[in-house]
Amino acid sequence: MEIDFGILSLLPPLLAIIMAMLTRQVILSLFAGVWVGATMIAGWNPVLGLIDTFRVFISNALGDSWNASVLIMLMLVGAFAAMIEKGGGAHAFAKALSTKVKTRRQGQLITWLGGLAVFFSDSSNPVIVGPIFRPITDSLKISREKLAYIVDSTSAAVPALLPITAWGAFLVGLIATQYKEAGITEEPFYAFVYSMPYMFYMIACIFLVFLIAVIGKDFGPMRKAEERALKEGKLIGDNAKPIREEVTIEMPEDSHPTVWNMIIPVILLIIMIFGMFLWTGGFPAKGTIEALGSGSSVISLTMAFFIASLVAAYMSIKAKVFNFSQAWDAWVGGIRQMLEAILILILAWAIGSAAKAVGTSGYIVSVTEHFLTPSMIYVSVFVAASFTAFSTGTSWGTFGIFMPIAIPIAVGLDASVYPAIAAVICGGVFGDHCSPISDTTVLSSIGCTCDHIDHVKTQLPYAAVAGVATIAGFIAAGMTGSPFLSLIVALAVLVGLILALTSLVGEKVG
Repeated sequence: MEIDFGILSLLPPLLAIIMAMLTRQVILSLFAGVWVGATMIAGWNPVLGLIDTFRVFISNALGDSWNASVLIMLMLVGAFAAMIEKGGGAHAFAKALSTKVKTRRQGQLITWLGGLAVFFSDSSNPVIVGPIFRPITDSLKISREKLAYIVDSTSAAVPALLPITAWGAFLVGLIATQYKEAGITEEPFYAFVYSMPYMFYMIACIFLVFLIAVIGKDFGPMRKAEERALKEGKLIGDNAKPIREEVTIEMPEDSHPTVWNMIIPVILLIIMIFGMFLWTGGFPAKGTIEALGSGSSVISLTMAFFIASLVAAYMSIKAKVFNFSQAWDAWVGGIRQMLEAILILILAWAIGSAAKAVGTSGYIVSVTEHFLTPSMIYVSVFVAASFTAFSTGTSWGTFGIFMPIAIPIAVGLDASVYPAIAAVICGGVFGDHCSPISDTTVLSSIGCTCDHIDHVKTQLPYAAVAGVATIAGFIAAGMTGSPFLSLIVALAVLVGLILALTSLVGEKVG
Protein backbone atom coordinates (compact mmCIF):
# COMPACT_ATOMS: atom_id res chain seq x y z
CA MET A 1 0.00 0.00 0.00
CA GLU A 2 1.33 3.38 -1.01
CA ILE A 3 2.08 5.71 1.92
CA ASP A 4 0.84 9.28 1.77
CA PHE A 5 3.49 11.43 3.43
CA GLY A 6 1.61 14.67 2.80
CA ILE A 7 3.69 17.77 3.41
CA LEU A 8 6.59 15.59 4.62
CA SER A 9 7.08 14.53 1.00
CA LEU A 10 8.83 17.90 0.53
CA LEU A 11 11.47 16.94 3.11
CA PRO A 12 14.09 15.15 0.90
CA PRO A 13 14.50 17.85 -1.78
CA LEU A 14 14.14 20.73 0.67
CA LEU A 15 16.74 19.23 3.00
CA ALA A 16 19.19 18.86 0.11
CA ILE A 17 18.58 22.42 -1.08
CA ILE A 18 18.84 24.04 2.38
CA MET A 19 21.92 22.01 3.33
CA ALA A 20 23.62 22.90 0.06
CA MET A 21 22.98 26.59 0.66
CA LEU A 22 24.21 26.47 4.29
CA THR A 23 27.18 24.10 4.01
CA ARG A 24 28.21 24.63 0.35
CA GLN A 25 28.77 20.86 0.24
CA VAL A 26 26.60 19.80 -2.70
CA ILE A 27 27.49 16.08 -2.70
CA LEU A 28 26.94 15.71 1.05
CA SER A 29 23.65 17.62 0.84
CA LEU A 30 22.32 15.55 -2.05
CA PHE A 31 23.30 12.32 -0.28
CA ALA A 32 21.50 13.46 2.87
CA GLY A 33 18.36 14.19 0.86
CA VAL A 34 18.43 10.75 -0.77
CA TRP A 35 19.05 9.08 2.60
CA VAL A 36 16.09 10.87 4.21
CA GLY A 37 13.83 9.87 1.30
CA ALA A 38 14.99 6.27 1.49
CA THR A 39 14.49 6.31 5.28
CA MET A 40 10.91 7.50 4.86
CA ILE A 41 10.18 4.71 2.38
CA ALA A 42 11.79 2.17 4.75
CA GLY A 43 9.31 3.01 7.51
CA TRP A 44 11.57 5.68 9.00
CA ASN A 45 14.32 3.12 9.69
CA PRO A 46 17.59 5.02 9.08
CA VAL A 47 19.70 1.87 8.77
CA LEU A 48 17.47 0.35 6.10
CA GLY A 49 17.26 3.79 4.55
CA LEU A 50 21.05 3.96 4.28
CA ILE A 51 21.16 0.52 2.68
CA ASP A 52 18.41 1.43 0.21
CA THR A 53 20.17 4.70 -0.60
CA PHE A 54 22.86 2.61 -2.29
CA ARG A 55 20.89 -0.54 -3.15
CA VAL A 56 17.86 1.15 -4.68
CA PHE A 57 18.27 4.81 -5.52
CA ILE A 58 21.95 5.18 -6.43
CA SER A 59 22.04 1.75 -8.11
CA ASN A 60 18.94 2.57 -10.15
CA ALA A 61 20.45 5.91 -11.17
CA LEU A 62 23.57 4.10 -12.39
CA GLY A 63 21.61 1.22 -13.91
CA ASP A 64 19.41 3.39 -16.09
CA SER A 65 20.73 3.14 -19.65
CA TRP A 66 20.02 6.80 -20.40
CA ASN A 67 21.81 7.97 -17.26
CA ALA A 68 24.79 5.73 -17.98
CA SER A 69 25.00 7.15 -21.50
CA VAL A 70 24.91 10.70 -20.12
CA LEU A 71 27.77 9.89 -17.72
CA ILE A 72 29.87 8.51 -20.57
CA MET A 73 29.09 11.62 -22.59
CA LEU A 74 30.09 13.81 -19.62
CA MET A 75 33.45 12.03 -19.39
CA LEU A 76 34.07 12.77 -23.06
CA VAL A 77 32.97 16.36 -22.51
CA GLY A 78 35.77 16.61 -19.94
CA ALA A 79 38.26 15.17 -22.42
CA PHE A 80 37.12 17.59 -25.14
CA ALA A 81 37.25 20.61 -22.82
CA ALA A 82 40.75 19.63 -21.62
CA MET A 83 42.06 19.32 -25.18
CA ILE A 84 40.57 22.67 -26.18
CA GLU A 85 41.96 24.38 -23.08
CA LYS A 86 45.29 22.67 -22.46
CA GLY A 87 45.91 22.28 -26.18
CA GLY A 88 46.01 26.05 -26.44
CA GLY A 89 43.07 26.43 -28.82
CA ALA A 90 40.79 28.32 -26.42
CA HIS A 91 43.67 30.52 -25.30
CA ALA A 92 44.63 31.40 -28.88
CA PHE A 93 40.99 32.04 -29.79
CA ALA A 94 40.50 34.28 -26.77
CA LYS A 95 43.72 36.14 -27.53
CA ALA A 96 42.66 36.76 -31.13
CA LEU A 97 39.16 37.81 -30.10
CA SER A 98 40.42 40.03 -27.31
CA THR A 99 41.74 42.47 -29.92
CA LYS A 100 38.13 43.07 -30.98
CA VAL A 101 36.31 42.54 -27.67
CA LYS A 102 37.54 45.33 -25.42
CA THR A 103 34.63 46.17 -23.14
CA ARG A 104 32.67 44.26 -20.54
CA ARG A 105 29.49 44.84 -22.50
CA GLN A 106 31.01 43.33 -25.63
CA GLY A 107 32.34 40.38 -23.63
CA GLN A 108 28.91 39.60 -22.19
CA LEU A 109 27.14 40.01 -25.53
CA ILE A 110 29.52 37.79 -27.47
CA THR A 111 29.21 35.08 -24.80
CA TRP A 112 25.42 35.43 -25.05
CA LEU A 113 25.59 35.03 -28.83
CA GLY A 114 27.78 31.96 -28.38
CA GLY A 115 25.16 30.47 -26.07
CA LEU A 116 22.43 31.11 -28.64
CA ALA A 117 24.52 29.46 -31.35
CA VAL A 118 24.92 26.21 -29.39
CA PHE A 119 21.18 25.61 -29.36
CA PHE A 120 21.07 21.88 -29.99
CA SER A 121 21.49 20.64 -26.41
CA ASP A 122 21.25 21.97 -22.87
CA SER A 123 23.95 19.56 -21.69
CA SER A 124 26.55 20.48 -24.31
CA ASN A 125 25.89 24.23 -24.26
CA PRO A 126 27.54 25.08 -20.90
CA VAL A 127 30.52 22.78 -21.38
CA ILE A 128 31.23 24.20 -24.85
CA VAL A 129 30.44 27.87 -24.33
CA GLY A 130 31.97 28.13 -20.85
CA PRO A 131 35.54 26.99 -21.66
CA ILE A 132 35.61 28.89 -24.97
CA PHE A 133 34.58 32.28 -23.62
CA ARG A 134 36.01 32.03 -20.11
CA PRO A 135 39.45 33.39 -21.10
CA ILE A 136 37.76 36.39 -22.73
CA THR A 137 35.53 37.20 -19.76
CA ASP A 138 38.46 36.61 -17.40
CA SER A 139 40.57 39.16 -19.26
CA LEU A 140 37.74 41.68 -18.98
CA LYS A 141 37.35 40.98 -15.24
CA ILE A 142 33.84 39.62 -15.61
CA SER A 143 33.08 37.39 -12.63
CA ARG A 144 32.67 33.65 -13.07
CA GLU A 145 29.21 34.02 -11.53
CA LYS A 146 28.18 36.35 -14.38
CA LEU A 147 29.67 33.98 -16.96
CA ALA A 148 27.79 31.03 -15.45
CA TYR A 149 24.57 33.05 -15.45
CA ILE A 150 24.93 33.95 -19.13
CA VAL A 151 25.70 30.34 -20.04
CA ASP A 152 22.92 28.86 -17.88
CA SER A 153 20.37 31.29 -19.29
CA THR A 154 20.80 29.88 -22.79
CA SER A 155 21.54 26.23 -21.95
CA ALA A 156 17.92 25.11 -21.46
CA ALA A 157 15.92 28.13 -22.60
CA VAL A 158 17.03 27.92 -26.23
CA PRO A 159 16.52 24.17 -26.91
CA ALA A 160 13.20 24.27 -25.04
CA LEU A 161 11.97 26.87 -27.53
CA LEU A 162 12.76 24.87 -30.67
CA PRO A 163 10.86 21.81 -31.97
CA ILE A 164 13.90 20.42 -33.85
CA THR A 165 15.91 19.71 -30.67
CA ALA A 166 15.74 16.69 -28.38
CA TRP A 167 13.67 18.84 -26.03
CA GLY A 168 11.21 19.58 -28.80
CA ALA A 169 10.95 15.93 -29.79
CA PHE A 170 10.30 14.88 -26.19
CA LEU A 171 7.65 17.55 -25.70
CA VAL A 172 5.93 16.82 -29.01
CA GLY A 173 5.75 13.18 -27.90
CA LEU A 174 4.07 14.15 -24.63
CA ILE A 175 1.63 16.40 -26.44
CA ALA A 176 0.84 13.64 -28.95
CA THR A 177 -0.13 11.23 -26.15
CA GLN A 178 -2.52 13.71 -24.57
CA TYR A 179 -3.97 14.77 -27.92
CA LYS A 180 -4.72 11.16 -28.75
CA GLU A 181 -6.46 10.57 -25.41
CA ALA A 182 -8.44 13.82 -25.76
CA GLY A 183 -9.43 13.03 -29.34
CA ILE A 184 -7.71 16.14 -30.75
CA THR A 185 -6.79 15.65 -34.41
CA GLU A 186 -4.35 18.56 -34.72
CA GLU A 187 -0.75 17.62 -35.49
CA PRO A 188 1.19 17.73 -32.16
CA PHE A 189 4.19 19.33 -33.88
CA TYR A 190 2.07 22.35 -34.79
CA ALA A 191 0.66 22.49 -31.27
CA PHE A 192 4.22 22.99 -30.04
CA VAL A 193 4.83 25.68 -32.66
CA TYR A 194 1.60 27.51 -31.78
CA SER A 195 2.57 27.43 -28.09
CA MET A 196 5.93 29.12 -28.75
CA PRO A 197 4.66 32.73 -28.43
CA TYR A 198 3.39 31.81 -24.95
CA MET A 199 6.80 30.56 -23.77
CA PHE A 200 7.32 33.74 -21.80
CA TYR A 201 9.99 32.49 -19.40
CA MET A 202 12.41 31.25 -22.04
CA ILE A 203 11.97 34.40 -24.12
CA ALA A 204 12.33 36.64 -21.05
CA CYS A 205 15.31 34.66 -19.77
CA ILE A 206 17.19 35.04 -23.06
CA PHE A 207 16.26 38.71 -23.49
CA LEU A 208 17.22 39.51 -19.90
CA VAL A 209 20.88 38.59 -20.48
CA PHE A 210 20.99 41.00 -23.43
CA LEU A 211 19.25 43.70 -21.39
CA ILE A 212 21.63 43.41 -18.42
CA ALA A 213 24.66 43.54 -20.72
CA VAL A 214 23.40 46.64 -22.54
CA ILE A 215 22.38 48.51 -19.37
CA GLY A 216 25.69 47.64 -17.74
CA LYS A 217 24.25 47.39 -14.23
CA ASP A 218 23.64 44.43 -11.94
CA PHE A 219 21.74 44.03 -8.69
CA GLY A 220 21.69 41.68 -5.73
CA PRO A 221 24.56 39.23 -5.10
CA MET A 222 25.63 39.51 -8.75
CA ARG A 223 26.55 43.16 -8.30
CA LYS A 224 28.81 42.27 -5.38
CA ALA A 225 30.44 39.53 -7.47
CA GLU A 226 31.03 41.95 -10.35
CA GLU A 227 32.48 44.62 -8.03
CA ARG A 228 34.81 42.02 -6.51
CA ALA A 229 36.01 40.88 -9.92
CA LEU A 230 36.57 44.39 -11.27
CA LYS A 231 38.00 46.15 -8.22
CA GLU A 232 39.90 43.29 -6.59
CA GLY A 233 40.61 41.13 -9.62
CA LYS A 234 39.01 38.13 -7.90
CA LEU A 235 36.99 36.23 -10.51
CA ILE A 236 35.66 33.89 -7.80
CA GLY A 237 35.04 34.52 -4.10
CA ASP A 238 37.58 33.86 -1.37
CA ASN A 239 35.63 30.86 -0.07
CA ALA A 240 34.59 29.58 -3.48
CA LYS A 241 35.06 25.90 -4.33
CA PRO A 242 34.57 25.38 -8.07
CA ILE A 243 33.34 21.90 -9.02
CA ARG A 244 35.95 21.69 -11.74
CA GLU A 245 39.55 22.68 -11.11
CA GLU A 246 41.14 25.68 -12.77
CA VAL A 247 43.10 24.81 -15.91
CA THR A 248 46.47 26.54 -16.10
CA ILE A 249 47.92 26.94 -19.58
CA GLU A 250 51.69 26.76 -20.04
CA MET A 251 52.70 26.52 -23.69
CA PRO A 252 56.08 25.06 -24.65
CA GLU A 253 58.40 27.62 -26.25
CA ASP A 254 58.47 25.87 -29.63
CA SER A 255 54.69 25.32 -29.78
CA HIS A 256 52.46 27.23 -32.17
CA PRO A 257 48.76 26.69 -31.41
CA THR A 258 46.38 28.91 -33.38
CA VAL A 259 42.68 29.71 -33.30
CA TRP A 260 42.16 26.75 -35.63
CA ASN A 261 43.09 24.44 -32.75
CA MET A 262 39.71 25.39 -31.32
CA ILE A 263 37.66 26.36 -34.37
CA ILE A 264 38.17 23.11 -36.29
CA PRO A 265 37.24 20.77 -33.37
CA VAL A 266 34.21 22.93 -32.51
CA ILE A 267 32.98 23.04 -36.12
CA LEU A 268 33.55 19.29 -36.40
CA LEU A 269 31.65 18.84 -33.13
CA ILE A 270 28.63 20.75 -34.45
CA ILE A 271 28.67 18.95 -37.81
CA MET A 272 28.97 15.59 -36.06
CA ILE A 273 26.09 16.38 -33.72
CA PHE A 274 23.75 17.30 -36.57
CA GLY A 275 24.98 14.42 -38.71
CA MET A 276 24.45 11.92 -35.92
CA PHE A 277 21.03 13.41 -35.14
CA LEU A 278 20.04 12.83 -38.77
CA TRP A 279 21.51 9.31 -38.87
CA THR A 280 19.98 8.15 -35.59
CA GLY A 281 16.71 9.81 -36.57
CA GLY A 282 16.36 7.69 -39.73
CA PHE A 283 17.49 10.12 -42.44
CA PRO A 284 17.03 9.95 -45.45
CA ALA A 285 14.03 7.63 -45.04
CA LYS A 286 12.59 10.39 -42.84
CA GLY A 287 12.62 14.07 -43.70
CA THR A 288 15.25 16.38 -42.26
CA ILE A 289 13.00 18.01 -39.64
CA GLU A 290 11.46 14.69 -38.59
CA ALA A 291 14.88 13.01 -38.38
CA LEU A 292 16.32 15.88 -36.29
CA GLY A 293 13.34 15.67 -33.98
CA SER A 294 13.53 11.90 -33.46
CA GLY A 295 17.32 11.43 -33.35
CA SER A 296 19.16 10.22 -30.25
CA SER A 297 20.69 13.21 -28.51
CA VAL A 298 22.91 11.24 -26.15
CA ILE A 299 24.41 9.01 -28.87
CA SER A 300 24.89 12.01 -31.14
CA LEU A 301 26.61 14.07 -28.44
CA THR A 302 28.74 11.17 -27.19
CA MET A 303 30.12 10.32 -30.63
CA ALA A 304 30.58 13.98 -31.52
CA PHE A 305 32.55 14.79 -28.36
CA PHE A 306 34.64 11.62 -28.75
CA ILE A 307 35.67 12.33 -32.36
CA ALA A 308 36.13 16.06 -31.76
CA SER A 309 38.31 15.43 -28.70
CA LEU A 310 40.55 13.10 -30.71
CA VAL A 311 40.88 15.66 -33.50
CA ALA A 312 41.71 18.36 -30.92
CA ALA A 313 44.36 16.04 -29.44
CA TYR A 314 45.87 15.41 -32.89
CA MET A 315 45.98 19.15 -33.62
CA SER A 316 47.68 19.85 -30.28
CA ILE A 317 50.35 17.27 -31.15
CA LYS A 318 50.77 18.79 -34.60
CA ALA A 319 51.14 22.25 -33.03
CA LYS A 320 53.88 20.80 -30.74
CA VAL A 321 51.92 21.60 -27.60
CA PHE A 322 52.03 17.90 -26.61
CA ASN A 323 53.74 14.74 -27.66
CA PHE A 324 51.53 11.64 -27.92
CA SER A 325 52.03 10.62 -24.28
CA GLN A 326 51.30 14.12 -22.97
CA ALA A 327 48.19 14.41 -25.14
CA TRP A 328 46.91 11.09 -23.80
CA ASP A 329 47.56 12.17 -20.21
CA ALA A 330 45.72 15.44 -20.82
CA TRP A 331 42.81 13.59 -22.48
CA VAL A 332 42.45 11.18 -19.55
CA GLY A 333 43.00 14.02 -17.11
CA GLY A 334 40.00 15.80 -18.58
CA ILE A 335 37.88 12.75 -17.80
CA ARG A 336 39.29 12.59 -14.29
CA GLN A 337 38.34 16.22 -13.65
CA MET A 338 34.68 15.33 -14.18
CA LEU A 339 34.53 12.89 -11.24
CA GLU A 340 32.91 15.32 -8.81
CA ALA A 341 30.44 16.44 -11.47
CA ILE A 342 29.55 12.81 -12.17
CA LEU A 343 28.92 12.17 -8.48
CA ILE A 344 26.68 15.22 -8.29
CA LEU A 345 24.67 14.13 -11.33
CA ILE A 346 24.23 10.58 -9.97
CA LEU A 347 22.98 11.93 -6.65
CA ALA A 348 20.77 14.51 -8.41
CA TRP A 349 19.08 11.66 -10.32
CA ALA A 350 18.84 9.63 -7.12
CA ILE A 351 17.16 12.42 -5.18
CA GLY A 352 14.74 12.89 -8.06
CA SER A 353 13.79 9.22 -7.71
CA ALA A 354 13.53 9.58 -3.93
CA ALA A 355 11.27 12.61 -4.31
CA LYS A 356 9.07 10.64 -6.71
CA ALA A 357 8.94 7.69 -4.31
CA VAL A 358 7.72 9.81 -1.39
CA GLY A 359 5.21 11.64 -3.60
CA THR A 360 6.72 15.14 -3.73
CA SER A 361 5.25 16.06 -7.10
CA GLY A 362 1.87 14.47 -6.27
CA TYR A 363 1.60 16.56 -3.12
CA ILE A 364 2.44 19.77 -4.98
CA VAL A 365 -0.21 18.98 -7.58
CA SER A 366 -2.82 18.15 -4.92
CA VAL A 367 -2.45 21.45 -3.07
CA THR A 368 -2.56 23.55 -6.23
CA GLU A 369 -5.19 21.84 -8.38
CA HIS A 370 -8.13 23.69 -6.81
CA PHE A 371 -6.68 26.97 -8.12
CA LEU A 372 -7.06 25.79 -11.73
CA THR A 373 -9.91 28.08 -12.80
CA PRO A 374 -10.37 29.16 -16.44
CA SER A 375 -8.84 32.59 -15.79
CA MET A 376 -5.96 31.34 -13.62
CA ILE A 377 -5.24 27.93 -15.10
CA TYR A 378 -2.04 28.98 -16.85
CA VAL A 379 -0.56 30.76 -13.83
CA SER A 380 -1.50 27.86 -11.57
CA VAL A 381 0.11 25.30 -13.88
CA PHE A 382 3.24 27.45 -14.18
CA VAL A 383 3.60 27.88 -10.40
CA ALA A 384 2.95 24.21 -9.62
CA ALA A 385 5.37 23.03 -12.32
CA SER A 386 7.99 25.52 -11.09
CA PHE A 387 7.87 24.22 -7.51
CA THR A 388 8.07 20.64 -8.75
CA ALA A 389 11.06 21.30 -11.02
CA PHE A 390 12.82 23.27 -8.28
CA SER A 391 12.26 20.51 -5.72
CA THR A 392 13.24 17.62 -7.97
CA GLY A 393 15.86 19.33 -10.15
CA THR A 394 14.40 17.96 -13.37
CA SER A 395 12.54 19.84 -16.07
CA TRP A 396 11.85 16.76 -18.21
CA GLY A 397 10.37 14.91 -15.25
CA THR A 398 8.18 17.94 -14.58
CA PHE A 399 7.03 17.94 -18.21
CA GLY A 400 6.09 14.29 -17.88
CA ILE A 401 4.08 14.98 -14.72
CA PHE A 402 2.21 18.11 -15.74
CA MET A 403 1.56 17.72 -19.46
CA PRO A 404 -1.01 14.96 -18.75
CA ILE A 405 -2.63 17.32 -16.23
CA ALA A 406 -2.55 20.67 -18.05
CA ILE A 407 -3.89 19.62 -21.46
CA PRO A 408 -6.96 17.69 -20.19
CA ILE A 409 -7.81 20.51 -17.75
CA ALA A 410 -7.56 23.11 -20.51
CA VAL A 411 -9.79 20.96 -22.73
CA GLY A 412 -12.26 20.41 -19.89
CA LEU A 413 -12.47 24.14 -19.13
CA ASP A 414 -12.76 24.95 -22.86
CA ALA A 415 -9.58 27.02 -22.60
CA SER A 416 -6.80 27.23 -25.18
CA VAL A 417 -4.34 24.36 -24.88
CA TYR A 418 -1.40 26.32 -26.32
CA PRO A 419 -0.71 28.52 -23.27
CA ALA A 420 -1.35 25.46 -21.07
CA ILE A 421 1.41 23.59 -22.94
CA ALA A 422 3.67 26.63 -22.65
CA ALA A 423 2.93 26.98 -18.92
CA VAL A 424 4.19 23.45 -18.30
CA ILE A 425 7.37 24.07 -20.30
CA CYS A 426 8.01 27.47 -18.71
CA GLY A 427 7.45 26.10 -15.22
CA GLY A 428 9.78 23.17 -15.81
CA VAL A 429 12.58 25.37 -17.16
CA PHE A 430 12.12 28.10 -14.53
CA GLY A 431 12.17 25.68 -11.59
CA ASP A 432 15.10 23.81 -13.09
CA HIS A 433 16.93 27.08 -13.71
CA CYS A 434 16.62 28.06 -10.03
CA SER A 435 17.36 24.65 -8.51
CA PRO A 436 20.83 23.87 -7.12
CA ILE A 437 20.21 20.16 -7.75
CA SER A 438 19.48 20.62 -11.46
CA ASP A 439 21.92 18.96 -13.85
CA THR A 440 22.00 21.98 -16.20
CA THR A 441 22.75 24.29 -13.27
CA VAL A 442 25.56 21.96 -12.21
CA LEU A 443 26.94 21.76 -15.76
CA SER A 444 26.96 25.56 -16.03
CA SER A 445 29.06 25.74 -12.86
CA ILE A 446 31.38 23.09 -14.30
CA GLY A 447 31.79 24.70 -17.71
CA CYS A 448 32.51 28.11 -16.22
CA THR A 449 34.71 26.85 -13.35
CA CYS A 450 32.45 28.59 -10.85
CA ASP A 451 31.46 27.78 -7.29
CA HIS A 452 28.11 26.05 -7.66
CA ILE A 453 26.34 27.67 -4.72
CA ASP A 454 27.64 31.12 -5.70
CA HIS A 455 26.25 30.52 -9.19
CA VAL A 456 22.83 29.61 -7.79
CA LYS A 457 22.67 32.57 -5.39
CA THR A 458 23.69 35.17 -7.97
CA GLN A 459 21.44 33.78 -10.69
CA LEU A 460 18.31 33.39 -8.56
CA PRO A 461 17.25 37.10 -8.47
CA TYR A 462 17.52 37.35 -12.26
CA ALA A 463 15.53 34.17 -12.78
CA ALA A 464 12.93 35.44 -10.30
CA VAL A 465 12.48 38.66 -12.29
CA ALA A 466 11.91 36.62 -15.46
CA GLY A 467 9.52 34.43 -13.46
CA VAL A 468 7.44 37.43 -12.35
CA ALA A 469 7.27 38.64 -15.95
CA THR A 470 6.12 35.16 -16.96
CA ILE A 471 3.30 35.22 -14.40
CA ALA A 472 2.18 38.57 -15.78
CA GLY A 473 2.20 37.11 -19.28
CA PHE A 474 0.07 34.12 -18.30
CA ILE A 475 -2.41 36.34 -16.44
CA ALA A 476 -2.74 38.39 -19.63
CA ALA A 477 -3.11 35.18 -21.65
CA GLY A 478 -5.94 34.01 -19.39
CA MET A 479 -7.71 37.36 -19.70
CA THR A 480 -7.15 38.19 -23.37
CA GLY A 481 -6.37 34.93 -25.16
CA SER A 482 -3.93 36.84 -27.38
CA PRO A 483 -0.40 35.35 -27.59
CA PHE A 484 1.32 38.48 -28.86
CA LEU A 485 -0.45 40.89 -26.51
CA SER A 486 0.43 38.58 -23.62
CA LEU A 487 4.07 38.47 -24.76
CA ILE A 488 4.17 42.27 -24.91
CA VAL A 489 2.83 42.42 -21.35
CA ALA A 490 5.46 39.93 -20.12
CA LEU A 491 8.34 41.79 -21.78
CA ALA A 492 7.03 45.17 -20.58
CA VAL A 493 6.96 43.90 -16.99
CA LEU A 494 10.47 42.46 -17.44
CA VAL A 495 11.92 45.72 -18.75
CA GLY A 496 10.10 47.75 -16.09
CA LEU A 497 11.38 45.59 -13.24
CA ILE A 498 14.97 45.63 -14.53
CA LEU A 499 14.98 49.40 -15.04
CA ALA A 500 13.57 49.85 -11.53
CA LEU A 501 16.02 47.46 -9.87
CA THR A 502 19.11 48.73 -11.72
CA SER A 503 18.21 52.37 -11.05
CA LEU A 504 18.53 51.68 -7.32
CA VAL A 505 22.15 50.53 -7.44
CA GLY A 506 23.81 53.74 -8.59
CA GLU A 507 26.67 53.83 -11.07
CA LYS A 508 27.66 51.05 -13.42
CA VAL A 509 30.28 48.57 -12.26
CA GLY A 510 33.33 49.71 -14.24
